[in-house]
Amino acid sequence: MISMFKTNIFLIMSALLVIALALSSCSASPAQPASSPPSTGPDTAPAQPAAQTPTQPETAQAPPAAVPSAPSTPSTPSAPSSQQSAAEPSTSRVDVVYSHMNQRCPTCLCFEERINAVIARYFSDAIASGKLTYKVLNAQDPLNGAFVKKFKPVGSQLFIDTIVNGFDNIEDIQAIWDWDCRTDQPGFDQKVKETIEARLKSIP
Repeated sequence: MISMFKTNIFLIMSALLVIALALSSCSASPAQPASSPPSTGPDTAPAQPAAQTPTQPETAQAPPAAVPSAPSTPSTPSAPSSQQSAAEPSTSRVDVVYSHMNQRCPTCLCFEERINAVIARYFSDAIASGKLTYKVLNAQDPLNGAFVKKFKPVGSQLFIDTIVNGFDNIEDIQAIWDWDCRTDQPGFDQKVKETIEARLKSIP
């Protein structure tokens, strides 16, 4: 009887030991996650992303104000020359030309001064209308070759070309040497004025 009792005690102790070892093993093993995420297979729809809190929309940036381009400065027109104010010379007109050389005497300078004054005082309207032209030319200047060829000047001279319908009638007014330019300027001016007026009256 005693032998059987010891045997039962041994079996019970063994069973308790086994149970204790089993419980100890279970408590030492790591806890498994409650659920693992489902694997995504070829026929499985992908998991939807977690909802995100919408961010505030960015404030619309106003486009930079267009900088107006500076207006183009109009080009400044050049001042008209004295000849531009006159009308185009007509085919019937009077051309007055005073010629001189490089070397000039006091009488020659007086001629030019007084003829200029007479033209400016009495004949500005005739020049503006194209009925009269007036030039002072140096006969020894190579740029005046056409004038020299046409008028053939030899010194200080007053030429008046009365042109009627395109035909020249050139006069060399040699009388200016007798009009006392240096001693009687009013008389000289009057004779120059009358000579030019007479030629203007002869054109249609």
